[in-house]
Amino acid sequence: MKKAIIFIISAVLIIILSNCKVPQISTLPEADGDNYKSVIIKVKTITDKGKENTKILLAFNKTGDRLIFLGPLNQVLFEILVNGNRSKMIVPRKKQYWQGEFRDFLFRWWNIDLTYNEIKALLLEQRVNKKKLDKNGFQMQIIESEKKKYPVRITLKSPDIRLQFRIYEIKKKTGRLLLNRELQNYSEVSLEDMIRQDPQ
Repeated sequence: MKKAIIFIISAVLIIILSNCKVPQISTLPEADGDNYKSVIIKVKTITDKGKENTKILLAFNKTGDRLIFLGPLNQVLFEILVNGNRSKMIVPRKKQYWQGEFRDFLFRWWNIDLTYNEIKALLLEQRVNKKKLDKNGFQMQIIESEKKKYPVRITLKSPDIRLQFRIYEIKKKTGRLLLNRELQNYSEVSLEDMIRQDPQ
């Protein structure tokens, strides 16, 4: 009886751990010279409602960017395809998508009024227009790891929200980054509906 219980518990743990594996960024068969950069960003969001942990897989090249937002067990919450300031937010589990300005999403999600290029420069290069950050009501603190260069830790704090970022090393990879998604069977919804439903 004990062996059966141990076997069942072990099987359940294996299933859980296998589901926790970090998904890979989709790529197409590469041609000569195809490459892109990727980075992992871990985010802790603290509000009066509690704490949430999110992991972001970011991959980008000269053509565009792809972000995959993961929950605590590495389940895909949603992904965002970015081309310039235009973005397409996709929730595979619900077969829904929204498209529009990335800054609209960012303001609704974290209450930060920055463009995609501005938040990307802040996180990956620690470069930001301080006046614009002050206008958003945020204070920024940057802490580099004492043992090694990465992760870089960035904290953004306002009266309503505290965001703690850990940004890991940017890696160059070979492959053709997949920046398009077939959404034929998906329903387009408004940003308010998308956020209200909570992709998690």
